[in-house]
Amino acid sequence: MKSLNEEIMEVKEKLRRKEKWSHHLERLNDQIHIKEQKVAELSQRLTEEKEDVEKLHHFSIENIFSTLIGNKQEKLHKREQEVITAKLNYQDANQKLQELKKEHSDYSNRLKGVINAGKDYENLLDRKENLIHDEGSIWSEELFKITEKEADLSSMLVEYEEALAAGDKALKTLKEAAVSFDKAKNWSTVDMIGGGFITTAIKHNHVDGAKEKIHDAEVQLRHFKEELLDIQNQLNIELTIGDMLTFADYFFDGLIVDWLVHDKISQAADQIEKTISFVAATLTNLREDNKRHAQKLQELSIKRIEIIEHA
Repeated sequence: MKSLNEEIMEVKEKLRRKEKWSHHLERLNDQIHIKEQKVAELSQRLTEEKEDVEKLHHFSIENIFSTLIGNKQEKLHKREQEVITAKLNYQDANQKLQELKKEHSDYSNRLKGVINAGKDYENLLDRKENLIHDEGSIWSEELFKITEKEADLSSMLVEYEEALAAGDKALKTLKEAAVSFDKAKNWSTVDMIGGGFITTAIKHNHVDGAKEKIHDAEVQLRHFKEELLDIQNQLNIELTIGDMLTFADYFFDGLIVDWLVHDKISQAADQIEKTISFVAATLTNLREDNKRHAQKLQELSIKRIEIIEHA
């Protein structure tokens, strides 16, 4: 049978999770709404780009004159590249939208398991009042206050552990992305000085690998930010690395010259290194805070035991 102390800890933890997951759902609702609007806009843009290509394919007086002056194929090639870019942007945004919706579903299901946490806590408070007024009970107002503080600190430590786990995961993925971008940057340098088709293909292959890693890192950074928001000091930090890095341009030499591709790869690599430093510093601060809270919890536990022993 659980002790009252264990029950208080358990109910407090359920309350924490209920509040945490409810806030996550609220933020996800906002993110999903914004992403749905973006997907709709990109879908419209993709449709328009496809229509422009279709028009260029049709035989017309305009096409005859374009052909005569030698720019029809150039214009068509440019339009087709724009369709590909629009399609990539749409697919990327839609993938993120589906991920947000899945996350929303997961948190909704989790919330069902703690939906009665408030009622359980009210029942516990009723028992508390009865025990305090029971002359044969060791429980006092002071003891209950200390036990509740212990429960709150214990829940806070769980928040820190969850934030640290999310941050460590994000940092690991960022470092993997940094390695991929370094490889892409090195091959881009070779490609600029005349590496040829094979060098270009290797460069794009490394950029493709870096794209996958940075997508994973973006997801992990968003989770890390969510965990930070759950901590009481409310570290309100923007980690929107996904909006700062655009990858579609890396795939098509026809869209931008290799000097610009190399410059973008270098900028992306620098941005990742800055983000790695930032996340690492944040994790250091979190661990220091976590250690202080753990010390406070130990002191409260000792005080609670002393009160029980003297009761």
